[in-house]
Amino acid sequence: MQTLNVNDAGFSYIFKCVGYYGEGTVYLLLYLVSLTLIAVKGGKKERLIFLPQAAVMLLTFFNPVFPVVLNHFFDVNKEYYRFFWMLPVITAVSFEAVNIVFDLSKNAARAVVASLILVCIFGTAGNFIYEDGYGRIENLYQMPGELLQVCDIIHKDSKDAFPKAMAEYDYSMQIRQYDASILLACDREQYIDAVTKGVDHDSLMSDEDYVSRLLAVVGCGVRTDPGAFLEGLEETDTEYVIITKGGDIDDFCREAGLLNVGQTANHVVYRYLQKEKTEFEPADYSDVWAMQRLFKK
Repeated sequence: MQTLNVNDAGFSYIFKCVGYYGEGTVYLLLYLVSLTLIAVKGGKKERLIFLPQAAVMLLTFFNPVFPVVLNHFFDVNKEYYRFFWMLPVITAVSFEAVNIVFDLSKNAARAVVASLILVCIFGTAGNFIYEDGYGRIENLYQMPGELLQVCDIIHKDSKDAFPKAMAEYDYSMQIRQYDASILLACDREQYIDAVTKGVDHDSLMSDEDYVSRLLAVVGCGVRTDPGAFLEGLEETDTEYVIITKGGDIDDFCREAGLLNVGQTANHVVYRYLQKEKTEFEPADYSDVWAMQRLFKK
């Protein structure tokens, strides 16, 4: 949640979270209405299932004080939204919506009420999944076709089983999902911090943070000293750079002396010839698996 910060928002942080990640507060209001109906009209079993967990959530996750206190011990700015994925809000709302419909005796009344509930949910919570039209997926992996071409170019050119690459943000996030054998020069959090906050000059020239030199050029589109950029590639063992074709950084990579090893309709794959190459060795978990098999016996 790089756009929200506990220190800046304070006790209003939780309300901003709900608004930002919950399509406004409407769905939370539906949850509170559902809990009220369960408390008033629900049976003992329903109250036992839904109400205790609701009390825990209201005292913790939905408590304005909770993220502020938690942030003193852990950095929750980038992870707090994950709590919303595991909260049983959808279950309670769905359960009570079905109860409302089936509490009616006539089919016509059920149809009308069910339609009103659906209109309320679809009209206030979220976007229609096909509002931009229906598109067929390009491949089995549901990834852009060009991404697969870029990965093929890298593997055909590289003699390493685990080549390392630096790509623009979207491709960096997609490569980590599609092809784990292509190592990335920086992780997701480093990239997001650089894109949202920028890269200051001290970090850019620091000998302890060579990744910032790559992020400034590839992530932020900043023309830096070519020598510093090449040094960043060397020190991070990064061999490939993936750039959008025809842009200013495309020209920068050519001027810096990188070798064009392939291109797609919209992207170029450049290679940096490393002076001292460090081979990547994946972790060996054979002893762990052997021990696990031993315990199973």
